[in-house]
Amino acid sequence: MISFSYSQQSFFDSNVHATEQIPDDAVIVNPEQHQILLVALNRGAKVKSDLSVAERPSAAHIWQPEIQQWILDETEQQKAFQAAQSDKLTELANAAQEFVTRSTKTDVVPQFEQETYPLQGLEAKAWSVDKNADTPVLNRIADERGIPRDVLKAAALRKTLWYEKVTASVAGQRQALQVRIEAANHLDDLNAIEITFTLPESE
Repeated sequence: MISFSYSQQSFFDSNVHATEQIPDDAVIVNPEQHQILLVALNRGAKVKSDLSVAERPSAAHIWQPEIQQWILDETEQQKAFQAAQSDKLTELANAAQEFVTRSTKTDVVPQFEQETYPLQGLEAKAWSVDKNADTPVLNRIADERGIPRDVLKAAALRKTLWYEKVTASVAGQRQALQVRIEAANHLDDLNAIEITFTLPESE
């Protein structure tokens, strides 16, 4: 026979445990009860002495066996909130990066090529001021592609200015959301903060 001990929050099998090993408060349960209570225990709930299940309201609640109730612990509540706040900030950073990557289509460009973007940008800006400026990287790319150098430089300039505009805009939006997340005092306030980004208007 299977029995459940409230004091131990555990099951005992008369075919496995000796009589003296089974606590005095153990109550015999049928197979269906055994399965239901086992599942409840595995998800973090507690089983009361009457075999009813007490679900844990949150990670900030601790079980008080004397009164058979979950009690909110302020220290644990603060820890849980801080963990949620940290997770939200991580979510924000990841969402901002993903938005910029998707919006600027850098997700389809290999890393080595992305690493040339700053230099391409510098050359494109220099060319926009002085059409005779030295632009070896852009020249090489244009020659390999078989297109006029000035056509590529103009395109690189547009791409550079757009990328800078997008990243500056998203950085500002991310920082504004970070301020709100860090200023939140309650979990409800934190959950109410929606992480979304918008593109700046194109010129």
